[in-house]
Amino acid sequence: MNRQLTIPVERFRLDGVEAEQTQDGLLLTVPADGGKMILGGMPMHLGGVDWTGMTHLVFDLTALGDMDEAFALVFMTAAAQDGPMCIVNAGILPRVRVQWPVALSLLDSQTMFIPRTPGRLKEMILGRGIRPEEAQAMILSFKKAAQPRRVLLHGITLTEGEPEITLSGSPIVDELGQANFKTWPGKTESEAAMAEMLRAERAAAGNAAFEGRSRFGGDLSVRWEGTGYFRTHFDGKRWYLADPDGYRFVSAGLDCCIPGDASYVEGIECLLSEIPDREKFAPAFEMTERNERFAGLYVNHSITNLIRVFGSEWKQAWMEITKARLIRWQFNTVGNWSDPEFIRWARLPYVWPLADFPTTKTTVFRDFPDVFSEEYEANAEVFAQQLAPLKDDECMVGYFLRNEPEWAFVQGLIIADKVLENPADTCCKQRMIAFLREKYGDIAALNAAWGTSYAGFEDLRQPQPPVSSFGEAAKADARAFSAVLIRRYSAVPSRACRKVDSHHLNLGMRFAMLLDPILLEGHENFDVFSLNGYDADIRPSVQKAGELTGKPIMIGEFHFGAPDAGMLAAAICSVATQEDRGRAYRAYYESASDSPFFVGAHYFSLNDQCVLGRFDGENCQIGMVDVCHRPYGIFTEEVTRVNREVYRIADGLRSDPAPEVRRIPRMMGF
Repeated sequence: MNRQLTIPVERFRLDGVEAEQTQDGLLLTVPADGGKMILGGMPMHLGGVDWTGMTHLVFDLTALGDMDEAFALVFMTAAAQDGPMCIVNAGILPRVRVQWPVALSLLDSQTMFIPRTPGRLKEMILGRGIRPEEAQAMILSFKKAAQPRRVLLHGITLTEGEPEITLSGSPIVDELGQANFKTWPGKTESEAAMAEMLRAERAAAGNAAFEGRSRFGGDLSVRWEGTGYFRTHFDGKRWYLADPDGYRFVSAGLDCCIPGDASYVEGIECLLSEIPDREKFAPAFEMTERNERFAGLYVNHSITNLIRVFGSEWKQAWMEITKARLIRWQFNTVGNWSDPEFIRWARLPYVWPLADFPTTKTTVFRDFPDVFSEEYEANAEVFAQQLAPLKDDECMVGYFLRNEPEWAFVQGLIIADKVLENPADTCCKQRMIAFLREKYGDIAALNAAWGTSYAGFEDLRQPQPPVSSFGEAAKADARAFSAVLIRRYSAVPSRACRKVDSHHLNLGMRFAMLLDPILLEGHENFDVFSLNGYDADIRPSVQKAGELTGKPIMIGEFHFGAPDAGMLAAAICSVATQEDRGRAYRAYYESASDSPFFVGAHYFSLNDQCVLGRFDGENCQIGMVDVCHRPYGIFTEEVTRVNREVYRIADGLRSDPAPEVRRIPRMMGF
């Protein structure tokens, strides 16, 4: 049994949270605006408890509402306003007693996404990181929500070694994969009702094709030179894509055209009303082992529902229904992470996400490789070969090199700092020392500029504190070399891909956010610069990226979700109702199209996520369809109208006045 210590909850200072001691623990009432529990003290003695030798902090909680509960656990130093802090964002399922363990080793922020534990949803580590012995305060922050809620805090402990995690609760998911304790308009009441809907839709699918558009979904009223492949085109006023026949093309895409998300149920099987028969529903269990980080038991209720209706023909039926829906909804692009068999069969324009971005055995920080190593170049050559089977496909719009680099999530990160902080003698470190030697000539000149006392340039091989904090000259040098690193990061795989496939568009890396203009370095290697845009108004980000790069801009992901349906979380961009989702979709497209750099956006995603969470714990109401493949009619109707008008919108013909959208606080469990 691992040694455990209890942190007395009475030593927390409450800010905006009301507390009442009950037999089962401390009952917390949290207002809609959120609140905090603050624990201070001396480093390694927060709350008056000796943390020495302890490895994990464990919260024992029950969220008593009908939606996920989201937290931010913040560890701060006295100088946190200058950057040294760690933020652990996480969420838990409702109506279930959950133990949430936080490994103190994660406070260095080297790891961003944490494998799930029973009942806990997605967990993300943000901030530049600190050492546990530096922490002078710990804050458990309850995030804003659409309404007040109650949380039962059973206790908080420290453990020496890996804690034993248990979960207790009754089933909250029915046999169709829906939340069993909620009702909402459009909930599927029976297998028979689901079967009737899906069979009728398959019968009506027919041989769907675009009407009034080019064979690729382009605008028949505007035509330029066709090259046989998708390309970019600037018409003197704004950027567009051109389809292989030369017609004007704005990419209205739908991500994750797959037969539903698989639900991670490892350790939480008790929350299912039944586990489907593994022999009868074998395709629904194909994700049982995903990868080392997210290995475990998965059940895809969307697939079990298709098998219930169509038997062995489930995949073909789904493809027929889905192609007809995409065309009916006026989507002209199959977005990222879509089913390869569906892409080959449907023959619609599509984008392709390249897998396994080249890395190196030793990384600089998180997933940033040793980009000046021969290993990086060799792995980039291997990486590029996955384009070989696709290089002549006219339906392929282009490829994304990767998605959301994890190193780029840290506010204020100067990647060159991490090169010198890292104890490894990387090729990047050797190149940075050469960069500084070339600039300053001798160590005395560098010492004078930086205010340091190095005996020689070789001293920089030893782990350094963030050199950008030494003064303006050191910060300028660190930023200058960071630009060199990021250009190299982009250039090596881009060149390798271009050698294999000279036909298709390089669509960039889908950065999650543009925290610093330096992230745009290397854009010259891309045909289109891409970002994932979860801002309600995306135009400023599109315009900024376009002006700084001179490139057309594509949005790889955006979405809106609402709590009025059956899921336990809304979305990154949350709105009040399904009607508001439609209004938000229109407002988003019209805002983006105000920028002359905008060439398309891809909605994330076709399906709702799973009630119990997918592999990483996301469980949002974001789909065009729910787990029973029933479309959210009010939402899809407005999406269809907007997609039908994308070329008019690009020409400046917008709705007037702008749609009014009732936005609510971000409602999701991380």
